[in-house]
Parts: sequence; C-alpha cells; structure tokens
Amino acid sequence: MRLLTVVRRESPVTLAREVLWRTQKRWRQKYLRGKLETLACPVTYRPAGIYQPKLEQLRKKERELVLRYADGICAGEFPCFAYGPVSLGFPPRWNLDFVSGGTWPELPAAAIQVVRHDGSDVKVPWELSRLQFLPILAKAWRLSGERRYRQAGKDLLSNWMEKNPAGVGVNWTIAMEAALRAISICLFLELLAPWPEEEYAWSTRVTQCLWQHLLFIEAHNEFSHLSRGNHYLSNIVGLFCLTTFLHGPGMERRRQRYRRLIEQEILQQVYEDGGNHEASTGYHVLCVEMFTNALLLMRSQRTNPAPTFTLRLQRMYQLLCALADARGHVPQLGDCDDGRVELLSDDLEQMLETTPEDRHSLAVSGLLGIGESLFGDSYGGRKSEAIWYGHISDSAENLNPKVTGQRSLTFPNSGLAVARSGDLEVVFAAMPNGIGGKGSHTHNDKLSLTVKIGQEELFADSGTGCYTRSAELRNQFRSTSAHNTVQIDGQEQNRLPASTGGLFRSHDDARVSPIEVEEKNETLTLRASHDGYRRLGIKHTRTVRLTPQPSLTVVDLVNDSGSHYFQAFFHLPRPRQVTIEQARGKEISCHIIQGTGVVKMRCQAPVELQMACVPAKISSAYGLVREATTITVSGNFRSSLEVLSHISWEG
Repeated sequence: MRLLTVVRRESPVTLAREVLWRTQKRWRQKYLRGKLETLACPVTYRPAGIYQPKLEQLRKKERELVLRYADGICAGEFPCFAYGPVSLGFPPRWNLDFVSGGTWPELPAAAIQVVRHDGSDVKVPWELSRLQFLPILAKAWRLSGERRYRQAGKDLLSNWMEKNPAGVGVNWTIAMEAALRAISICLFLELLAPWPEEEYAWSTRVTQCLWQHLLFIEAHNEFSHLSRGNHYLSNIVGLFCLTTFLHGPGMERRRQRYRRLIEQEILQQVYEDGGNHEASTGYHVLCVEMFTNALLLMRSQRTNPAPTFTLRLQRMYQLLCALADARGHVPQLGDCDDGRVELLSDDLEQMLETTPEDRHSLAVSGLLGIGESLFGDSYGGRKSEAIWYGHISDSAENLNPKVTGQRSLTFPNSGLAVARSGDLEVVFAAMPNGIGGKGSHTHNDKLSLTVKIGQEELFADSGTGCYTRSAELRNQFRSTSAHNTVQIDGQEQNRLPASTGGLFRSHDDARVSPIEVEEKNETLTLRASHDGYRRLGIKHTRTVRLTPQPSLTVVDLVNDSGSHYFQAFFHLPRPRQVTIEQARGKEISCHIIQGTGVVKMRCQAPVELQMACVPAKISSAYGLVREATTITVSGNFRSSLEVLSHISWEG
C-alpha cells in the first residue's frame, strides 16, 4: 500500500533515481560487511578547536551540574530519558532495554530485528550508546583536574568498542546512531587533547573506531529521493564532523562535499520562516543542534558557510525563541524523543534536579544562549552555555527572551502563531503534515492550542509517550483526541495506519489554511481551517481571540449538511480540581483551580452541549506517562455548528 502511494505521488524519474540509489547502497553495504575490522586505518585524529572555553567565566551552577552528572556516571548511574538516573553498573550492558529487561543479540547488525513489538524499546540501548556522557566526563576533568573523570570516560569508551565490534549488534543497525555517537567521541577526544605518550596506543584504537564509523555511515547513508529528514541530516553532520577531526587521504575532499550537502539540506528541511519540515518542535530542537554543530565546525576551520545557510539557521533560532517562555521552555508539538547532539546545561538540570514527573523535554535556554552568541540577536537564554565554545566574554544570568513587545508572531510556512496579552500566552498550531505530507513525526494537532497563564500551563499538548514500546500508546498520543482541538464522529484528522508497521506514517488527509492575524480595538484574532474531515463533508475553522482584560475566546465552526457528533478537547497538564457548574444545555460552564487563582470556562452553541471532566494521560518527556485531566465538550448537530468557548481567570 505504501509503495502504491509513493508511486502515485512521485514522478517516474524520481522513482528511477531512488531505485538506482538503493541498488548502489546495497552494493556498498555488501562490500563493507565483514571488512570493517580488517580495513587498514589511513587517518589520524587531530583536534579541530571547536572547544575554546574560558572556564573562569562559567557560572557556579553549570560547574556543579557537570560535576554531579559526571559523579553519577562514575558510580554507574546513567540518566536516560525521563527515567531518571538508572543504576546500570560500570560499565553498563550496551544492548539492554532496562525498562522491559529485553536485550538484543550479538549478531551482524543486518540480521537483527530492531522493532519486536514485545514491549521493548530499542531507543534505550541506542540512547545509551550515543555516548553523550563522554563529553560531560571530559568537561568535569577540565573543570576539576581530577583524573578519575578522564579515566572513567576512557574506560567506558574502551568497553563500548570491545562489546560493540564494528557492524555487530543493535548499536550498528542504523547510520543515525553511529553518526551521533561519532560526534560524541570526537568532542570527547577534543576535550582530552593533548594526550600523554602512554595514551597513544589507546587513541590509535579510538581513531580506528572513528574510521569504522565513517565507513559505516557512508555505506548506510539514510538519504532518499522520496523522503528525508533528521536521520539523513544526522548522517551528513556526523560525516562532516568525522572528516573535520580525521586527517588523511581523501579527507579534505570528503569534508568539502559534506559541508556543501549540509548547506543544501537546510534549504530542503527548513522552511523559509525557520520552521523544521517534520511538523515537530522536538525535532526542530534536534535539527537546530545539528546545524549549529556544523556551523561551529565550519568556524573552527575558518570557513564561511553559505549566506543562505546562516540566514536559515538564524531563523530557526528566532522561531525557537518565539515559542519559548521566559524559562526557555518550548511546548511539545508533534513527536519529541528527547534527542540531542550534545547534552547542554538545561538537559543536565532536567535530569538531575527535576523529578521525572516534572521533567520537560524542551528546556532550551542554554541553546538560545548559544544562538545569541552566534548571531548577536537578543534571543536571551543561558549565555554561559556558550563559554565552552569561546564566543562570549560574559556569563549573564537567564534573560527574558520576550522583550520584543510584539503581541503576536506568525510563521506562515510552518503554520505556527504565538500570541500574548498580559500574562496570557497562546501557541496556535496549523502545521502542514510533515515532509510534504509523508507523515514522519506529525501528530493530529490541526488547530490545536497550548495556553499558559503566567508561567503555568493551562492547556497542554499531550506529548509523545513512546514509539515502539506500545503501538496502542503511540497512536493514542498522536491521535486527534490527544490534542486541544475538535474531533468529528470519532474520526482522525489524518487517518492512522491500522498495522503496527505504520507507527511513523499517517494518511495525508488534513490540509491547513494559512493563519490569518488581525488586531482591532486591542483584540488580537487568529484564524485558520483544515479539511481533514472532507471525507465526511466537513471543514473545521477555528478563530482565537485574545482581549486586553485579558481573556481568551475560541470559536469553532464546522460546516456540513448531515448529522454528526463532535467533541472538543481541553487537556490540563496535571490532575486538577475542576468543578462543573452546568454540565448540559446550550450554555455549559466550569471552573478550574489554576495555581492560586481560578479559571472560568463557559461554552455556548445553538445545540445541547455536554461537558465532562475525565482522567487522562500526558507525556512531557520521552518514556514518561503521567496522570492528567481532560475537559470534553460534546454534542450532536445537523448542518453547520458554531461553538464558542470563553476562558477568563481571577487571581
């Protein structure tokens, strides 16, 4: 079925190019298989100068976080996703999913079934084997001078190489994992350099391992003429990193090629307004980090990137800043798997100082600080994060990135609008389906809202939960009912595949209109529509109004000539005290205890409505599913229907 869909969408020329590419890729893999261990290593490792830290300017808080994290690793405590530090031993078992207890066999990678639908999640061993704790151990050594951190990193890397020979085991099954791991190793070695003479033999073994990573990624490159996203981007950024740190025959030619590919790919994967084309804020953050890593590598070589690359990356930061609140927290829209290129101070803080139940995947103040140091714009954020890269000369505390004074910012290509009135903040999502409608990390969140009053969420996105551990949970969290929008007749905005093999696919049903913005008499109005229910003969239009009181009004209009049932969902991020004052009628209402205040919600329609408050699930970090509350407003209607929901608050 998927092949038929591809055939319908793509031209014969594109399909022929794809067939040729896949044939060449299979030949490369066949040639490489079994030779990774025997091929001579013609390259040497050389530091690139990406780290130029002024450690005396680093904030005490960041020092403490790095050292605490490193102490935990030395004790065999490995933070992983929202599970918190987990006692895995020193060294850990690299092929273990510690949640389910499942392991993957030590077989040639091509023979391993990665997704087994038995409750295991391959992302757990993959995440551990990205080795992103290695640069933190090296930073701890640089900060403290204690050699035990350096030795711990060396021991863990040596054990990983011993237990994961090239091309064998679950950690060699896809190029993305090899690419992110290679970046971690390169940055680790950069921080350890220069090496004493007694470490030369060890560094030679590691260089051989990096050479194997380069060959493996090239042979398993996740490029496609049909559809490509963050996997392929990680491949070419990883290869650019490797060819920057490795020196030898052919490296300069490769390095220039991968730099050009990265400069081209940002125009493919990032809209003109700075949004990532996978319809996901989580993957927007990951791709910002990947492109930033590439920019830092270019600058370390005194290479000027193409102006189009720099401008597009700057716009990615501008969109990220617009979405972030004063704490640097970005709402989850679409998939989020907590993926990073390098662990920053926000990540360490979330792992070490935030309980799993309170963890927020997209805390990005440190990343915004790096953006400010690179581009000089007032993104705000934790600027001391950038001290490791030698780009700034001060260590300012967190800055509020919302000093622009603008009441709304709209990103027309990405289908996002951010609006503020007083202490009210609304993010309105009318994002096109990811990668030109091919799905990827898209959720059924058309015309969904996230709402904050002050720094506290009122209506939140339900998040991601997991990928392959549970197909049912995966589809639940990407479904229409998991978002603050309207569902008709229990149907999905984009139909989801029934089989477990379709966890990263959906039908391209819902097309969205551009977001219209109007400001009149101090009232800010946002409006958009989608036609995901056109198979039912229905178009859904949502209008959002922010008034200066402030208050929020949401008007949902659906048009049709038949009989239908609708549900509107409002997801509260935690179990909340909700009192329903009027449960049935053409006007229904409730109030919600929000911090020290009270939020009042009133809904009106020309038909009888019903309001209910039900227990729900929400995920604010990958692997975390916790209790929440959902308010539903539902009813039956004929022909067109307009439902008005008015939200105001006191205190």
